[in-house]
Amino acid sequence: MAELADLIYCELLKLKRSKMILISILGALAAPAMLLLECLQTYFEHPEKIITLAHIYDSLMLYTIILMNLLVYIIIASYLFSREYTEKTLKNILPIPVSRASFLTSKFCILFVWMIVLSFFSWGSTYLLALLYHFVFGMAEFHFHIALTYLGKMLIGTMLMFLTITPFTFLAEKTKSLVVPLIISSAVIMGNAALSNQDLGALYPWTAILFLMQGSLSGTGYPVWTSVSIIALVSILGFAATFIYFQTEDIK
Repeated sequence: MAELADLIYCELLKLKRSKMILISILGALAAPAMLLLECLQTYFEHPEKIITLAHIYDSLMLYTIILMNLLVYIIIASYLFSREYTEKTLKNILPIPVSRASFLTSKFCILFVWMIVLSFFSWGSTYLLALLYHFVFGMAEFHFHIALTYLGKMLIGTMLMFLTITPFTFLAEKTKSLVVPLIISSAVIMGNAALSNQDLGALYPWTAILFLMQGSLSGTGYPVWTSVSIIALVSILGFAATFIYFQTEDIK
């Protein structure tokens, strides 16, 4: 445990010199900003429509789970698992008596915490922007307990998203760059857009997370255990591929 804690601390020190933190925060702000613009557009074009806090957070989950934050999380994962190759620091790290498994585990821990923090950031910034809108224009059913309910859903959704991002950590290791994971992520996001309103989305791990969080999975005709099993399978394969490849790779 001491070794893992030291490695996590080292990862945090390396992130202090990186611009990726600022970039990821800006990425997490994209969905709340889009929602504010959407509310303003609705108010001025269709003032008769009622906007509620629950409606805003439903839209936030849609944007964060299958679009904006998913892309940000994949970029972060690819960055964390490829930076040692691109910055050519791996040869300096591995001669130190540190197990490769602990080295990878520390990166997964940083990735998980980073995703949770950004999820809090998206949720909190959305609430503040909704509060601003409420003061200026008024919003129906604006209650903090509604926001807290959606916070729980978003955190669970983020944990599930963490599990489905593991294949991208393997791709980042295998290709030693950000390019391939980003190309594959665009295909995944296109699949999300195509299946987010289809019953088959329950069988697509990234869209299935949205269905689970929205409570709409029962309407697809597929049992919950099917979607959960697919998510678990993707996660296990991703973790296994990442650890096995790194353990057996000959660092040149």
